Amino acid sequence: MPLTSVLAAARKEVGYKEGANNDNKFAAIAGHANHQPWCATFIRACFIKGEEEKAIPDSAYCPHIEAWGRGHNRVVPVREAKRGDLVLFDFSRTGKAEHVGILDYDYDPTKPNLIRTIEGNTGAISASEGDGVQKKKRHVSLVRIIIRPKWSNE
Repeated sequence: MPLTSVLAAARKEVGYKEGANNDNKFAAIAGHANHQPWCATFIRACFIKGEEEKAIPDSAYCPHIEAWGRGHNRVVPVREAKRGDLVLFDFSRTGKAEHVGILDYDYDPTKPNLIRTIEGNTGAISASEGDGVQKKKRHVSLVRIIIRPKWSNE
């Protein structure tokens, strides 16, 4: 199943730490430039490893991922979010996507203010910058948009 392969690729990387100056192994996998913020590059690499590279746009820029989702009618409400969806965040409330993660679990209506993701280029302190891959619990108020990938089995 495509979703399972992508999530397995993301989960396998939890605990990974970058090198100096944002040096990360995902840039080579995704074909993106290294030594730059790499949250979207991490997501792209997971989709490539999961053999679903056509399910999302090839971009290291969060606003481009948002534009793709809107342009391809892939936006879903938070309450309909499912594991494997892309979660774009706007931590500073600028009206622009700043960070992206992959939803690790379906939205849980018993915990309506919480989503659980796997994110690259994140850390324990900064919301949008960090040095590794981590599982995160985020408040839904930080979510800018949720994008459903176009899975190959659709």
